[in-house]
Amino acid sequence: MFKNKLVKALAAAALAVVGVGVTGTVNSSNTTVQASTFHYLRKDHKLVTLGYGQNLPVRYYYRGKHVYMNDDPKDVQNFTDDTTVSTLKTRGWKYINGEKYYNIYKYSTDCTAYIAAKYFTKKYNDMSYLTVYRVNHKIKALADDMQNTDDGMWYGKGDIILVNNFSRWNHDKYVDTISPMQDGKHNKDGWYSPEESGIGGELKPSDFKKYCSKAGKNVRYQINDEDYYTNSSLARGGMYHKGHFYKIYSR
Repeated sequence: MFKNKLVKALAAAALAVVGVGVTGTVNSSNTTVQASTFHYLRKDHKLVTLGYGQNLPVRYYYRGKHVYMNDDPKDVQNFTDDTTVSTLKTRGWKYINGEKYYNIYKYSTDCTAYIAAKYFTKKYNDMSYLTVYRVNHKIKALADDMQNTDDGMWYGKGDIILVNNFSRWNHDKYVDTISPMQDGKHNKDGWYSPEESGIGGELKPSDFKKYCSKAGKNVRYQINDEDYYTNSSLARGGMYHKGHFYKIYSR
């Protein structure tokens, strides 16, 4: 199964919750000014873009008290998701139990949302498992299921596909791929459904080696109308949104 990292971004959480408070400590620097007991802002009030986030844990504060949605730190709603297109931005941070957290700008309508700064590091920014390839000859992909059945889609000559450099299933037998094609239409024709993350398929290693080649660094694997990968952007750990490059952080 293809490890889907096609980030389409983060939904804003509308919360109305209360909970138990926590204590925190603060650090200062020459580039920040204290805005509250915990929160520091940049002196220039610059809004900093952190990038895209996928499955990153979120801490919520409501009127100064620390809460989690449904009071369950493992609830899926307490993590960033990939249901809408957005980016994570911050103007400041605070320290909670000695750990630095970014205040996520306008992430929630009712609460203040924080994500630990450690998640915006290289450790959580590894996109090297994805590579953009070009199909040089019509080829049949096996279905992306546990049985790898023969009812998969056809990749046509010129199709641009995304290749997983490791596979969670049958990694020693098949090459894991995905293409944003559907109903016989192909990525090279510029057709795709923004609601779909793509159609997956497994290729035999011999067919992949014979009929596929790594695409040029700026060849686009189009995710939807506004977002795309290139081998150049993947090497830098991110994607393009409306022509602007953003890093992707994933847990």
